[in-house]
Amino acid sequence: MSLMAEEPVPTRQLITARSEYQQAIDMLLPMVQRELRVFDPDLSDLRLHVPERIALLRAFLGRSRNNRLYIAVHKTEFIEQRAPRLMTVLGLYAANIFIHRTQGDAARVQDCFILCDESHLVRRPVAAQPRGVILTNDLEEGARMRERFNQIWESSEPGVSANTSGLP
Repeated sequence: MSLMAEEPVPTRQLITARSEYQQAIDMLLPMVQRELRVFDPDLSDLRLHVPERIALLRAFLGRSRNNRLYIAVHKTEFIEQRAPRLMTVLGLYAANIFIHRTQGDAARVQDCFILCDESHLVRRPVAAQPRGVILTNDLEEGARMRERFNQIWESSEPGVSANTSGLP
């Protein structure tokens, strides 16, 4: 008798408050195994620069030299001037973290999302609004969001590098 592993069941949960968005990020960050893709206007609302999330990012990047963090933002000033911990992590893992600034049509995109690996994500259709959705174990929607991220990435350019001081 062979035991077959059951496929995880996709889940979907609506969020209506910024606090729920923050809880979703706290839930998803520990789940990432290989690749984290982030699209946000400037990262300020994501709070990736706070000590607890920096620790999660360092643990993720430190697990494997093949792990990657891709960030696409419209504006880089917050990262460069207000997120020194994130800049430090960028310096330590410069080969694993890529931060781009959107250009052209991508610079007008209004949503924001985090995609963990290929199946877990949180997305807000309008970054300025708290309403959104958390999806886990959803390979189909994950593939769509990865394609969306790739389109945004193709319309972006390197925006922040490890040699940026992070000081105002």
